[in-house]
Amino acid sequence: MHKDSGNEMTMKDEGPSDLSRRRVSTLDLDGWQFLNVSHLTDPADIATLDVAECFSLKEKLWRKARLLSDAHRLARLGHWEYLVDEGSMRWSLEIMEMLGFQPEHGPPSPSQRAGMHTPESWARLDGALESTITTGEPFQLDVELKRPDGEHRWLTVRGEAERDDAGRVVKVIGIAQDITEHKSIEAALRASEQRLEEAQTLCQVGSWELDRDNAAMRWSREVFRLFDRPESLGVPDLNEAMCYYTPESLEQTRTAFWRAIDTGERCTLEQEVRLPSGAIRHHVTVIVPVADSSGRTCKLFGTVQDITERRLLELERSKQLGHVAELSRRLVMVQERERRRLASELHERASPNLAALQLTFSNLASALPPDVLAEVEPLLDDIRGLLADTTAGIREISTEMRPATLDHAGLLPALQDYTYLFSQRSGIEVELAIDDFDVKLAPELQSVLFRIVQEALTNCAKHASAGCVRVSLAQGGSALELRIADDGIGFEPSMLTEPGSAVGLGLITMRERAEFVGGRFSLSSHPGKGTEIRISFDLHEDAP
Repeated sequence: MHKDSGNEMTMKDEGPSDLSRRRVSTLDLDGWQFLNVSHLTDPADIATLDVAECFSLKEKLWRKARLLSDAHRLARLGHWEYLVDEGSMRWSLEIMEMLGFQPEHGPPSPSQRAGMHTPESWARLDGALESTITTGEPFQLDVELKRPDGEHRWLTVRGEAERDDAGRVVKVIGIAQDITEHKSIEAALRASEQRLEEAQTLCQVGSWELDRDNAAMRWSREVFRLFDRPESLGVPDLNEAMCYYTPESLEQTRTAFWRAIDTGERCTLEQEVRLPSGAIRHHVTVIVPVADSSGRTCKLFGTVQDITERRLLELERSKQLGHVAELSRRLVMVQERERRRLASELHERASPNLAALQLTFSNLASALPPDVLAEVEPLLDDIRGLLADTTAGIREISTEMRPATLDHAGLLPALQDYTYLFSQRSGIEVELAIDDFDVKLAPELQSVLFRIVQEALTNCAKHASAGCVRVSLAQGGSALELRIADDGIGFEPSMLTEPGSAVGLGLITMRERAEFVGGRFSLSSHPGKGTEIRISFDLHEDAP
């Protein structure tokens, strides 16, 4: 065995293993012979190891060194040491690769070492090393490198002191690990969290987590703002967090939490929150259970959103809709009164006058000489026809505006009279089926039902090309349902949205009339299969 050039060792095996001449990595072993210390009993009894045993030992050490080197490479880990008295630094090959230096070029000089780091990182690293030399305390810190190729990388550096027998720090040893990818992931995560925080602020939506086992909570920044809680106070525990809710919402929230834990199903609830200032806000909370590998709910994740402004707008909208509905109802009542008045005026004034005119005309015709009467007879017949048409027209207009039967006899006789006249005018058969009612319908509701039937039949005559219409009015418990179905051509409901649709205007009128008195309107129609209108009412609201 002899030393070869280049700080490497060469060994020739002359033993039975028949190993060929090979080159192995340098191990820091002194001397040309290896001592078997297990045979040491006296300095004179030192036994010399044979070459085969020496090679076997060195082969094992080489394999262990290779495994350690592979482990360092895979973990992006290297070791270093700083000799205090010499002021020199030694690195493993792994660290040289991290720094971007080729091993054949030798380790970087002290001036190069300072330039390998950003100024801030070098100041912290140099200060940590000096502190360990002075105090003997270990250190750990992350530093940013500037490699010769311009790439920036991050290392976690750890170091601890080694002392001599006198207790003086003579060496600092440590490791360095490349954490560039970890830092990149951290930076991406921070950026993602920042974007999430910004999105939550814009949407006024916060997120939270609740650990089932220890009841620990986590709030996003927006949740602190929504509850008007300073972040300096930290996240409250579960009991303190529940104090923000009003009593009714508190019970609702607890029930929702336990239901989500027990069933594993998400839920949504609206809550009233009392802020520290005393102001009441409305929140909507979504609770999502999170299960562990065994399927057990281990935590709750959720979001909270302030919907106070939306609730106020909804209340204002509801108030305005109620106001509009009341005004519309009053308008309909005024229209009905005006129709009744006009119908009465026509009946009480125009009809008697027309009757008197017909009587006077007959008397006048009777007083004419026969020869004159024969001459003007065609003209007199025209006048009689005009008087008859005018009388019938006024009667029809009066009935359309407000049938007297509706006021004096009720809905059923009024519908019977109207449908009969409608059939006579239009030639469309009308089947009328009306049940007996347990309650008396309010006059306002009777007027609405009559007007809806009137409008539906008018629509049918104009657009449906129907031969028959069935009108039914039935009571089911406390509900009343009106159905009007024809066997006409039908239509696509989507055409109702087309501008200027005459059918749409009539249906809108019917819907509005029904809704004015709390009714529910629905329509079904298909081309070639006719049209059916359904309107339902709750009778108890209209019972006297």
